[in-house]
Amino acid sequence: MVNLIQIFSFFSVNILIIIYFNFFSKYFNLFDIPNETRKKQIKPVSLFGGFIFVINLNLFLFFDIYYDTNFLSNFFGLNTNIQLLTFIIIFYAIYLIGYADDKFNLRPLTKLILVSICLYLIIFFNQDITINSLRSNLIKKEIDLFFIAPYFTIFCVLCFMNAMNMFDGINLASFLQFFLIVLIIFIENKIGKLSLMILFSLLVFGYLNFKNLSFLGDSGVYIFSFFCSLLLIINYKINNLNVEEIIILMYLPILDFIRLFFSRIYKGLNPFSSDENHFHHIILRKFKFNLTILIIFFMIYMPVLLNYILGYTNLILLIFIVMYFILLKKLEKKTI
Repeated sequence: MVNLIQIFSFFSVNILIIIYFNFFSKYFNLFDIPNETRKKQIKPVSLFGGFIFVINLNLFLFFDIYYDTNFLSNFFGLNTNIQLLTFIIIFYAIYLIGYADDKFNLRPLTKLILVSICLYLIIFFNQDITINSLRSNLIKKEIDLFFIAPYFTIFCVLCFMNAMNMFDGINLASFLQFFLIVLIIFIENKIGKLSLMILFSLLVFGYLNFKNLSFLGDSGVYIFSFFCSLLLIINYKINNLNVEEIIILMYLPILDFIRLFFSRIYKGLNPFSSDENHFHHIILRKFKFNLTILIIFFMIYMPVLLNYILGYTNLILLIFIVMYFILLKKLEKKTI
């Protein structure tokens, strides 16, 4: 009975968000304003995407606490009230850092420091979300990270958050990446309630994003990437996975992030500066939007599908990394 009430509540709330989206976005009053450089949309677009997830998580927490199911606590290892309270506070803090960046355009170093502090605190209060060791198909022995484990975990989460922030340059790109991660978590762990809540949020955002009514903004990217990072860490530890099995789920934004980071440094630029040399920008200069999204969909989903069917994670990952660079090189030549 409780499950039916939860599903009905999530469904109703998200339908109301879609129906009354214009009202909510005006009340929310956070918009992406077009300019002549990067933001080339015709009119201001609401940055309500991340708050959709916040609304759904609040609803999930209400049911979880009211009915004393402790689903969130059990999954993330939040065994005490202090751990649960810290988790909730950090969740909102990371969202608010992104919100402040959307509103006031914070300096990259400021954001990096604030998010790092949040990640350190959540790991300090909950060791279950720490990456304590590395397992790989290439190395038979498990590598224990010892005292650097918390700092390595923070580094990994920061990289993913920044990679997704760079990847979020055209409609549906981030949606496709986040949706894949949550879908795989759902399939492998069967955490129906939590996964369905996130999938509901993503589907609503995906619809609004496709209609060009809402963007994630830094607030949305930060909160989704933070939560997905935690899901991936728990999935890695519960299912005793290898590093490659996690990397293949998010290799495209990470690879693009690494390429841009070092190419900007090589050119003497700030590695966190903005440009239009991202993977999606280069494809979009050659192809129309629909084909660009189809290529991104293929590059994100196909290696995961092949890995499930054939195995050979390392080989598939290598093939698609090579394919990424070949595709970039050919498209960059054609656009010169």
